[in-house]
Amino acid sequence: MKLLQVILIVLMIYVSVRLILKYYGASIIKWLGKKAMQRMSRSFEKRSGMSTDDLFNQQQGSNTNQKKVNNPKEKKTVGEYVDFEEID
Repeated sequence: MKLLQVILIVLMIYVSVRLILKYYGASIIKWLGKKAMQRMSRSFEKRSGMSTDDLFNQQQGSNTNQKKVNNPKEKKTVGEYVDFEEID
């Protein structure tokens, strides 16, 4: 009798979870996505020292107010090229 009760309880839990995911699955996934984005945003803000809104405003301001300046980069001389030949 106990085995039958355990099987029925497990079956009820399984069916309940399936029904909940069927009707609310999309909203649960959307909510989890929002929470993940908030966590990543907070992590980014900690590392960079500025909020994502500040970064967005800075990018918008730099695009409208400043012109691009071409600064030529220096070429580093590493050394001369040596061509090795194969010896049989």
